[in-house]
Amino acid sequence: MEAAKQGGRFFYGWWIVAGGLLIMATCYTVFVNCIPLFQSHMVEDLGITVGQFNTGVSICTVVAVFASLVIGKLTDKCSARVLGAVTVLTSSVVLVGLSFVTQLWQLYALCAVAGMIVVAGTRLLVSVIISNWFTLKRGLAVSIALSGSGLGGVILSPVTSAMIAGSGWRAAFLVLAVICLVAALPLAVVVFRSRPIDKGLEPYGAGQVEQTKADRSPDVPVMVSIGWKHLRKSSAFWLLIVGFVMMGVVNGAIITNSISNMTSVTLDGVEVVTGGHSTLWAGSVWSFYLAVVIVAKVSLGAIYDRWGMKAGTILGTITSIAAGVALCFPATDAGPILACLFFGFATCMGTVAPPIMVVKEYGKKDLGTVVGIVTAFEMLGAAVGAVVSGVMFDVSMSFFPVWIMVIAASALMGVALLASIPAARRLVARRTAEGAPQLDAEGFEIVT
Repeated sequence: MEAAKQGGRFFYGWWIVAGGLLIMATCYTVFVNCIPLFQSHMVEDLGITVGQFNTGVSICTVVAVFASLVIGKLTDKCSARVLGAVTVLTSSVVLVGLSFVTQLWQLYALCAVAGMIVVAGTRLLVSVIISNWFTLKRGLAVSIALSGSGLGGVILSPVTSAMIAGSGWRAAFLVLAVICLVAALPLAVVVFRSRPIDKGLEPYGAGQVEQTKADRSPDVPVMVSIGWKHLRKSSAFWLLIVGFVMMGVVNGAIITNSISNMTSVTLDGVEVVTGGHSTLWAGSVWSFYLAVVIVAKVSLGAIYDRWGMKAGTILGTITSIAAGVALCFPATDAGPILACLFFGFATCMGTVAPPIMVVKEYGKKDLGTVVGIVTAFEMLGAAVGAVVSGVMFDVSMSFFPVWIMVIAASALMGVALLASIPAARRLVARRTAEGAPQLDAEGFEIVT
């Protein structure tokens, strides 16, 4: 890895990246990327509807909205090791509980716990602490860690599909609980640190000019204090929020329903054929999507580092719209495959982009709090996308209206995020003119 050393030694921050990758590959992957594999089986066995199952997913997301606000603040104040350990342990406990579900309310209760700790505590925690550790190569470091969701999905998606087919969905949940505990807990407990100062270090690239090093993008680093106090009153910030809410709608609709879109759904004993493909075929295609995510997340982080926010946003918007179009043709082989290819790039806007765009637009002041708020609103959009898509299917017995909604939300996402960039620059210029304090490499105000 280029520039993995600082001062002749291996830079400790890369251990943080490795720990984050493992959490994303297990805890996050299971609750976000593998849950769709259980949809049709749990709907049939528990005698519930697609809308009711999707409501459980949305409860997880809605709870995560509020939890993100708390966890965002905790990342600024509490030990990353404690937060990482609690996240992993909760993941395993919830998965064990899901294996014993017999009633709808039990599913909802466990989804609420998962949203409170797991969904809110994985990518938010990982992205914030890595952003604290890196000045140069921040986009690359964040994207490598977050690409764990794709890496884990490539491995766990076919494994989960095979376990469900061979031993049932209950046994599959138990095995996933063990995997999360064994793979993610040790490194998180041993190596996680909230900030470089905890190890007597500085952020990677501190004191170097980003434009002449790894970050050659047109985005000028923000070294003036903005912070939540000023952002909450800024229309520029709320444009950013609108964009990520729309990204959440897209993710909530596509991730929750893609497997059923490729196969079929049984409601009240009646099978509704959507794509007509087998579960194993759909699982293989979903694995392909998760493999694309690995490449896409690293690529998107590098694009933000090299070509800036506009290039990354345009790529994400185009691929999101293309995914929505391809999803309209589930009965073909090409439709689901192309949808997974395009969505593999588009979905990265929801994970890689928030911490990077917040730092690039507003700097590191109150970073955990601000990224937590952005993540909370994105999750709110995901909850809306999951619930509305389920209701749309229950009413029309087709996913086609859902994909039209996805296309519209994708277009609005691109418009809002692109508009937020010049608006943010105007806010930074105004704060500079007002004589706002300068920030050091870790985002603390410099006292003069």
